[in-house]
Amino acid sequence: MKPILKSALLLAATLFANVAAHAGELTLYSHEGFGGREVTLREVTPDFNALGFNDRASSMVVRSGRWEVCVDSEFRGACTIFEPGEYPDLNRFNNNISSAREVGRPWHGRDREERGPRGMLELFSQTGLNGNSTRILRDTHDFVQIGFNDRAYSIQVDNGTWQLCSDADYRGSCRLFGPGRYDDVGRELAGRVSSARLVDARSEQRPEPRPERGAVELFAGPDFSGEPLPLRRDAHDLVDFNFNDRAGSIVVNEGEWEFCMHADFGGRCVVYGPGRYPRLGGMDNQISSVRRVR
Repeated sequence: MKPILKSALLLAATLFANVAAHAGELTLYSHEGFGGREVTLREVTPDFNALGFNDRASSMVVRSGRWEVCVDSEFRGACTIFEPGEYPDLNRFNNNISSAREVGRPWHGRDREERGPRGMLELFSQTGLNGNSTRILRDTHDFVQIGFNDRAYSIQVDNGTWQLCSDADYRGSCRLFGPGRYDDVGRELAGRVSSARLVDARSEQRPEPRPERGAVELFAGPDFSGEPLPLRRDAHDLVDFNFNDRAGSIVVNEGEWEFCMHADFGGRCVVYGPGRYPRLGGMDNQISSVRRVR
């Protein structure tokens, strides 16, 4: 064998060995404690039916890489990420895994199509994207269902704009997060996130537009502090904006606006013309609907 050819073959073998050494490897077992039938994965597996192993895994060993496992095929439903280590009991994922993939490795099937328009959000149990994590791809109205209720302290938004709320069913304190890394979700949500939903599937983060003339701004705190809510048109129920009974101060840029204590402009109402209102008196944290009257 010529020296040049021999060197090329040795180099190729070395490169192949390095790639293999860094590829992830996950072994699943049908019984707890690493017993029963076992299946070893080294590549993206979007549907365990192809392995004859759907909803059968009860324990696992992550030999290398970080693996995301999901309860439905095509990486849908509740998902979580497992770091290298031994897992003799999968708890809520026992007999409930239908797809798995190594995090960071490309998947060019349907998942690629899903991620673009649907968004992706990963939550972490510690600040700085540390601790245990779980990933969601769809609206999740109650984090109890995915075993991550009141646990999130930091997040990574890979795609889309997500609304995170402190209570189930998208209630309580809520905040929007666009694509990016958030080492701390903020005091109002730290360790309190109970629901999340995708509100904008577009990848790029767009700044919140400022109110045009003729609009009104509501603020969550007195003296124009706290989260603002700009309105350009009538709001029959501020529940739709996650701002019900939250207004503590108001700015009216133009026109006259009626603020009412109940939805659909019911209950006690007051009218404010152009100006700044740092205190709302008896209407403080009582406003549920708003409309322009002139």
